Amino acid sequence: MPKSKPHKVTPSLESITVRGKYRIPETDFQATKKVIKDAFVRVGWITSQEVGESAAFIKVAESPSGVKKRLEEIEKTPWTSYITGLRKGIPVDFSITTVEHFSDGTLVEVECRPAMWFLISKDIEKSFTENKVQEALQECRLFVKQIMSIFKGKEIEPVSVYPIIHRTEVKGRLSSLRLKKIVNLLNKAERHIVQDNCTESLKSARTAFEKMIDWQMKKRGLKQTNNYKNDLARLRSKGYLDKETEKLLHSYYLCISNIAVHEKGEIEPGIFEAQLGYGMTLIILQYLMNKLP
Repeated sequence: MPKSKPHKVTPSLESITVRGKYRIPETDFQATKKVIKDAFVRVGWITSQEVGESAAFIKVAESPSGVKKRLEEIEKTPWTSYITGLRKGIPVDFSITTVEHFSDGTLVEVECRPAMWFLISKDIEKSFTENKVQEALQECRLFVKQIMSIFKGKEIEPVSVYPIIHRTEVKGRLSSLRLKKIVNLLNKAERHIVQDNCTESLKSARTAFEKMIDWQMKKRGLKQTNNYKNDLARLRSKGYLDKETEKLLHSYYLCISNIAVHEKGEIEPGIFEAQLGYGMTLIILQYLMNKLP
């Protein structure tokens, strides 16, 4: 029996861009940039762009000795020609941007793209096996972690194809519905994660959910009850939620309440619990806006 051909997919550019956020001790971006430049030169990378407190780097050779030769060749041979000859999953583009300054450090966002990204963007090659796509993402994640380990940075938002639900998309939709208070609470939850105030982040996320339920009740002309469990039950009784979703939303609310508000959790919430709570809140808010428009 002949072997079946490996299944190929055409990933979107967004789906093969790896992102993450780090809080680093360094407060001077110029110093940060110099450290990264020095590290990249040693592995055959050069600076491709510098704008304000943002810098991008690209791979042009396999080693420092090859950089000069490659720079001379680039005038005759485009960079994309070099990329075409590389393994598809190898990281070839890295950028770092300052998001916010603190007295004792800086919040930065980093992005990494594999050779595959540029092949797709230049319409050179479109389809790859699923294994190759996953390998590319894994290599980019590892590469980002290796670079940021230089600074002993603290990972604030996990290095991944992220967010699965774009925060800007959720916030934009909330703003269009004139739910600015909820947007402000989400911003507050993010800031608390950066500042390592994990309990406060969870509290802000919980309040954002409460405000959404308040809005849903008011919009549907339903009188609020004495607690959110009963509000969810009322939404279900009127046909706006099914039984299982009501249970799920209440479990989420109870979990965050116990951990952050009533302090009934087995451990004090840390960054992973804060990230989980925030991520779940985004998913739930989007669900409620889509399901109950």
